[in-house]
Amino acid sequence: MKELILTITIMAETFLVASLIVTLVNPSLRVWPPPRRNSWKYFFTWGLTIGSWAGILTLGILDWNSFLLDHWLRFPIGIGLIASSLILVIWAIKTLGFQASQGLGGTIVQQGPYQIIRNPQYLANIIMLGGFWILTNSVYAWFTCFLGMVWFIVAPFTEEPWLQKEFGPDYNLYMEKVPRWIFLG
Repeated sequence: MKELILTITIMAETFLVASLIVTLVNPSLRVWPPPRRNSWKYFFTWGLTIGSWAGILTLGILDWNSFLLDHWLRFPIGIGLIASSLILVIWAIKTLGFQASQGLGGTIVQQGPYQIIRNPQYLANIIMLGGFWILTNSVYAWFTCFLGMVWFIVAPFTEEPWLQKEFGPDYNLYMEKVPRWIFLG
């Protein structure tokens, strides 16, 4: 059962990462961010994203403690990372708005976490995946969390050209003032 869930999760994550690569290579085929809520791109991205997160969660539980970090410190570290990432992602969604957080447009937001980093939700998700992997100490979670992190690292590179096109000089100015990642432009 674990192997089937692992295979499905890896396939979902691979499709997600591949869709970003397609978008980078040919922006006219942009999958992320989706053009509208009822588009196939919206359902493709969000269906695979929800499936990936469900697979990661399930694998972490089913494959609990199968890796190298069999130490009690993984509990406070993993829980601390997950808790801090939840605080950051909730703050970011509340600041940006739910619709814009789904990739469905909006306005340039420069308050809250967006005045410190351009991609606080992606950063929070990367931290959450890392915390979950540390907490579960799962080989399968390690691999699937890593693939999830790749998506969140690549996503801004597909999103930013679209945002530049949408908001023009205002977004370019925002990019100059606020780093993509903390301490990294």
